[in-house]
Amino acid sequence: MEYIFLFIFLILFAVFVIFSKSDLYAHQHDAAHKKELENFNSNYKALEELDVSKNNYKINNNHLYQ
Repeated sequence: MEYIFLFIFLILFAVFVIFSKSDLYAHQHDAAHKKELENFNSNYKALEELDVSKNNYKINNNHLYQ
């Protein structure tokens, strides 16, 4: 009788672990994506506000030279 209860407990515990593991890192992962997207958008807006054409910058070897 004890083995039957142990077996039932282990089955229920395994089902619980399988379903809870899928949500374990989901919220942290979404928060990291949201943070990186916000950083990208703020950097992109800052780059849009720059007026490079006024300063006569020349692009050479992936660097800006004045």
